[in-house]
Amino acid sequence: MSSKSLPCTHFDTPEGRWTLASEFTTEDAANQFLPHIGRDSGADDLCLGASGTETQPVSNGSSGMKFSAASSAMASGGLMFADTSPQVSSRATSAVTASIPKSNLHMLANRPTQVSIFRVAETTAIPPVGDTGVDGVSNSSPLGGGRGHGFRQGRSYLSKAVLGSSSGALQNLTGTPVVGTASSQSNGASVHSKGIVTKSTSTFVSRIVTNENLARWIVGDNQHSTYLMFNAPRCMAWVGLQPECSGETLARFDLVSNTPLCHDINQSTRGENRLDMVMGFVHGNIIWYDPISGKYARLNKNSGYTPAIVCVRWIPGSGSLFMVGTDDGCVMIMDRTKEDFCVPALAHSNRRLTMDAFEVAGSLKPKCNPVAFWKLGGRPVTCMAFSPDGQRVAIGSEDGGLRIVDYLNEILEDVYLSYFGGFTCCAWSEDGKYVVAGGKDDLITVWSFYDQTIVARCQGHESWVRAIAFDPVGHEDESTYRFMSVADDAKLLVWDFSLAALHRPRAPLHRVEDVHLKGYDDGPSDIVHPRLPRAAVAVLQPLVAVAIHDSPICSLQFSQDLLVTACRRGIIKVWKRPATFDLSSFI
Repeated sequence: MSSKSLPCTHFDTPEGRWTLASEFTTEDAANQFLPHIGRDSGADDLCLGASGTETQPVSNGSSGMKFSAASSAMASGGLMFADTSPQVSSRATSAVTASIPKSNLHMLANRPTQVSIFRVAETTAIPPVGDTGVDGVSNSSPLGGGRGHGFRQGRSYLSKAVLGSSSGALQNLTGTPVVGTASSQSNGASVHSKGIVTKSTSTFVSRIVTNENLARWIVGDNQHSTYLMFNAPRCMAWVGLQPECSGETLARFDLVSNTPLCHDINQSTRGENRLDMVMGFVHGNIIWYDPISGKYARLNKNSGYTPAIVCVRWIPGSGSLFMVGTDDGCVMIMDRTKEDFCVPALAHSNRRLTMDAFEVAGSLKPKCNPVAFWKLGGRPVTCMAFSPDGQRVAIGSEDGGLRIVDYLNEILEDVYLSYFGGFTCCAWSEDGKYVVAGGKDDLITVWSFYDQTIVARCQGHESWVRAIAFDPVGHEDESTYRFMSVADDAKLLVWDFSLAALHRPRAPLHRVEDVHLKGYDDGPSDIVHPRLPRAAVAVLQPLVAVAIHDSPICSLQFSQDLLVTACRRGIIKVWKRPATFDLSSFI
């Protein structure tokens, strides 16, 4: 007789007990609005999950979200809804997969729900990338002068109004001032929120649905509430969480036939009247979208360059520039204010590359995107993370290389290698001293940025690592770093890392292994750091390991008081941080 494990409602750390405050599915959030996405909207919007098998509806358990189960479809893979009717599902599967290149189908299985957590009212103090002089050189760059770069010219700066310091009432879509708060709604309101539907004539965007209470959320008493943005089947959804973690869907961005793979929120410009978001899609489209104003723009329409957009990140301190990683091993810097897109000749290069290859496209048109273009290799760029000082970016790839790039001067500084397999996620410590990365070797590797060497390998996951995040609260010991990770083994692991606590490896550090990777030419390089064997590297064990989902976890996001996780079945969980540090509760 098989036993079924009980759902996880809490887990303990040295900080105290984290408790499950809310749980909901992407279907519930998206279908809080009418019209529904899923069975109610016809067969063309349905298909099987990424696993290709029929699925059954999922109950919300102890959900604190007041969403309704309006459709018989459920969230499967966090990308597309599954219907319990075999006839409908089979028709939908062939209709959807026929429009997706076979080379990109694996991304639908490996790129499930991605969640972003933020607050509209607060702004993050991120150091600016630097003032731009008349010659295009960043005046605040520690590297001083050098040749001018197109993407540093014409940089738009942030004004106080853009940073959300306005205290006036927000105007709704009709121009009428909105007063009151979401908490003043009647308790007898309808189960479904009333949405303002804006239909589109675009062949890409179907409609934009906005909650009638949106202005009350961002201007009223809820201005300090927490917000979630996540991809659901053929749509992006924006959810607001009140302090008690009850939620309401605030906006939904419906697509005609494309699937979002990644998105990012601009932390520098978010405010009461502006929320810049960029999205990347499996068909290569790049979309800028502001859910507050309802405006959007396609930045590479009809460009002819259509590799899947695997990851996207706003450049810290910039109001218009963001970085894009593609499925063909390229990185672009885009400007959301530029509408035209000209494909660089380097995009079609098929030359064999070494691990330290870093080809920079020249002769880019100043009035067109991209404003910078790099060729790193032939394998997908899977993750990107900017250093806390905003001067460098860590770029992970399927080829097993983690590249540290001085993107202001377009210089490749270091390449670190995984134990085996590709990287899937990376992050910087808040002081910029360490960079960590996880991947298909089931390990998390820690490198010292200043010493340019590997420090430790974190061993504890039993499958591919999907997300890593440093705890913004930090550790009571300033010399100790705390971070968490999630993986396909459905577990969340908590790590405490400090140099003093590491055990010295017994093997001599001069022993190295072969760094040859298929498809790359090997040769001497001062940039590519050798891969050390297991015996030569200290091993770090997790402080806590707990299964918090029933399926592979694909997203992990922190705020000061909340932790958000999402799994491949489209289930999102919100965890509340312990109120006080209580070491006695941890065993």
